[in-house]
Amino acid sequence: MQTLLVTNDDGIDSPALPALVHSLTTLEDVEVFVVAPEHEWSAGGHAITIRHPVYADALDDDRFGVGAWSVSGSPADCVKLAVYSLLPRRPDMVVSGINLGYNLATDVLYSGTVAAAIESVLAGVPALAISSGRVDGTSGDYAFPAQVAATMTEIATHIPQNPWLLNINVPDRPRSELAGIEFTELGPCPYEDKVLVGEDHAGRRCYHLAVDPSREVAEEGTDLAAVRAGKISITPLEVLRITQSHLLKWLSPFEESLHRRLLEEGES
Repeated sequence: MQTLLVTNDDGIDSPALPALVHSLTTLEDVEVFVVAPEHEWSAGGHAITIRHPVYADALDDDRFGVGAWSVSGSPADCVKLAVYSLLPRRPDMVVSGINLGYNLATDVLYSGTVAAAIESVLAGVPALAISSGRVDGTSGDYAFPAQVAATMTEIATHIPQNPWLLNINVPDRPRSELAGIEFTELGPCPYEDKVLVGEDHAGRRCYHLAVDPSREVAEEGTDLAAVRAGKISITPLEVLRITQSHLLKWLSPFEESLHRRLLEEGES
């Protein structure tokens, strides 16, 4: 029997969470647990709590029909607590989502949903991060993305490389209007940053970070292009190998001169 951990960054009360849990519990030979933040952590990135305690409260209601905890910390905290303390056994896979809104391209650097999946990989557990283009739906609106997650959970158990991470984005379209499924690379930043300047209620100058959709045309084969074409995008993400190898080769010839200038000549 496989043990699945479900988490998210939209919080324990997210309307998408029941749909995801229900879909995963229909799989054969699985046991599902939920460990999710007590409040929303959208764009919270890979924050972890180290300066004060983290609290995990077991839910006393039966909203999910499985063992569930509400955690005072971040999505990454949720994974840490689940893997190393809360669950009766180590999970075989983490399913993070369903995020309310896409996590495309550079979104993965800010997303708490993807951060939870990355934390899972750091713990040696494979993970799916799934997002929907629907931002303000009810539980029923996320039934199809939940089905996508369950189907990919079944398929992904056969991936030979471990641990892996798949980032999935489902367009906000009826199933009949979807144009297909595409395995993709990450695209360029989908936004143009801007800063709005204003004043708060006390007259103090303040700033609001905002974005506009980028007018840049996404290259074919990227997650951005796939979703804009009405396709489900599935992107395998590399977590641990983030060294710029080509730059490392360029820098290597400077080792000797830097050693001489900083370690030998500096002593004289």
